[in-house]
Amino acid sequence: MDTIKKIENELMGKSIELSSLDKDKTVLIVVDMVNGFVYSGPLSSDRVASVAANISALNEKTSGCRKVFFLDSHEEGAKEFGSFPVHCLKGSEEARLIPELDTDYSRGPGIVHIEKNSTNGFNTEEFRKWLDENLDKTDNYIVTGCVTDICVLQFALSLKAYFNQVNKNKRIVVPSNCVETYDGGSHDGYLMNLFALYNMHTSGIEIVDKIN
Repeated sequence: MDTIKKIENELMGKSIELSSLDKDKTVLIVVDMVNGFVYSGPLSSDRVASVAANISALNEKTSGCRKVFFLDSHEEGAKEFGSFPVHCLKGSEEARLIPELDTDYSRGPGIVHIEKNSTNGFNTEEFRKWLDENLDKTDNYIVTGCVTDICVLQFALSLKAYFNQVNKNKRIVVPSNCVETYDGGSHDGYLMNLFALYNMHTSGIEIVDKIN
């Protein structure tokens, strides 16, 4: 418990102002805020639903920024179903962006929706193409969504490792009020969320309570 308290103290108490970021050089990334992880299906979670309003508010505040929305979307018989229950089948209601984000703030120039067939959206061809096209004009990457200890963690660490590999000084920010994971069995949502945030923190990713 002492160690957990130390981690909490190290992570918490920081926030940044959105106005401090150049909108022309900032991208909002939303990971897997689809119905299948929020409202319906075997992997839906009340914990994840609890951050939907915060992500929606940030989506509105970042109007004018470029945005990437990752949408979990699987074909029948996807290899991932060997590790997780069948979920977010392509074309299903589970694979749709949640209503709070299915707005004009999530559509338009500079906004892309990328379907992904694995937990790590970084590996999609569409994102790698987007990254190549936007690398030199994007300095700030705001990462939000679910689930913190799997999809968010894998994406953020892959992004950070890529920037290190190519010697690019980019800022990756994860607002903790805009990421969450699920409870289930031995998977304690609070602890898994905390440990994932700490993992990102120790890897050079900026963890803040919120973006004002």
